[in-house]
Amino acid sequence: MQFAFPTNLNLGVESSEGYHPELLRGLTHKLNNLLAVIQGFSSLVLMNDDLDAGVAENVQHIREASVNVTSLSERIRSAGGCAKISLQPLNVGDYLPAIENSINEPFIKAGVPFAIEVQPGLPPILVDPTKFKDVLMELLKNAAEAAQKGNGQALLRAYGPGYITPAEQQRVDILVSNTGSEIPADKLQENFRPFTGSKNSNHLGLGLTIAAMLCHQMGIQIGVGSENNTTTLWLSCPLA
Repeated sequence: MQFAFPTNLNLGVESSEGYHPELLRGLTHKLNNLLAVIQGFSSLVLMNDDLDAGVAENVQHIREASVNVTSLSERIRSAGGCAKISLQPLNVGDYLPAIENSINEPFIKAGVPFAIEVQPGLPPILVDPTKFKDVLMELLKNAAEAAQKGNGQALLRAYGPGYITPAEQQRVDILVSNTGSEIPADKLQENFRPFTGSKNSNHLGLGLTIAAMLCHQMGIQIGVGSENNTTTLWLSCPLA
C-alpha cells in the first residue's frame, strides 16, 4: 500500500514556542474565560423554575453554543500547532487497555465491528500521553465513520521496530484500518488539508489536520493509504 503524508501543510522544523503560538494560546484562553461566564450565567438562568418555556429554550441554545465554541477553541489551538507538548515514555501495550473504553466508543456508537492487535513486548515510545490519545481518537473516529458508511469493519494494530519500518529507525508503528471505503490516490493527501472533509456540515473537517499537527509536534510520522476497499492511517512513533 502506498502512503501519502501531510506535505501540503508545509510543516517545518519550528517548535510550538514563540510569539505567535503564545499569542494564539493566550487569545483562546481569554476567549474560554468569556465563554465560561456565558455558560455559568445561562446555567443559573435555566435553574429558574418560573422561566418561560420559550425563553428557557433560547437560553439552552445559547449555553450549548458556548460549550461548542469552547471545544472548537481547543481544536483551533491544536490545529494551529500551538498545543503544549510534554514528552514522556509511554508503553503502548499497557496504555491501550487503559483507554479501552474511549477507543471502543466510536465503534459502539457507529455499530462497527472493531478489533485490536498489539505485538507483545513493545518498547516504550516518546510522546505526550494526552495529545497521543487525541491523535488516536481522531483516527479512530474517522475510521468508525468511514466503516459505518460502507458497512465495513475496523482494526487497530501496533508493531515494534523491524516489522514495518526498518529496525534501525527505532520506531513503533500503529495502523488504524477500516474496510468499506477507498480514497483515490490523487485525493489521499487532501485528507490532511483543513475544511476538505466529505462529511456533513456538522463536521469542520479538522480532525486529520489536528492529528497531523500534533504528530508533527511530537515527532510522529503520519500517513494515509487506501486500496482494495481498505483505508489505513499509519503512525510511526519514535522510541523513548
